Amino acid sequence: MNPKDILEKYYHFAVVGVTPNQEKYGYKIFKRLLEKGYQTYGVSPIYQNIDDIPTYPNLEAIDHPIDVVVFVVSPKYAYDYVDEMSGIGIRYAWMQPGTYDDQLLQYMQDQGITCSCLYFSGNRINQPIKADFLCSILYHLMILII
Repeated sequence: MNPKDILEKYYHFAVVGVTPNQEKYGYKIFKRLLEKGYQTYGVSPIYQNIDDIPTYPNLEAIDHPIDVVVFVVSPKYAYDYVDEMSGIGIRYAWMQPGTYDDQLLQYMQDQGITCSCLYFSGNRINQPIKADFLCSILYHLMILII
C-alpha cells in the first residue's frame, strides 16, 4: 500500500515515545495528529497522560484499533514495540530520525511491517530523511494532507 492510501484509509495512530515536553517530537507529532483529526494514542511507560489525554504503557494496552505506529524512541527500545505490532497485526510504521538503524528496519521487514521514514520539524512533516523514492513520495503526500 502506498503512503497516500495509508493517509486516506487509516485514521488510528499510536505515537510511541510521547512526552509532555513541548520541544520534543514525541509531543509535537502527537498533538499535530490530534489537531488534524486523527484518532491518536500516546504510548509511554513513563507518563500517564499528556495534556490531560491518557497515555498507554504499551501498544497492547490500547483497546482501540491502531493502523499506524509512529516511532519517536531510540532503536534499542523499538524491538519490543515491533513485537507487539506483529502480535496485534499492525502493519505500518513511520520512523523519525534516530529511531531506527539497518538492523531494526530489517527486523521490521521480517515481521511483515511496512516502514516509512519521515522527518517532522515544527508543526509539519518537513523533508524526507532519505533520498529514496518511497520517502520522497511520502514526504510530499504528508505535506499535502497534514
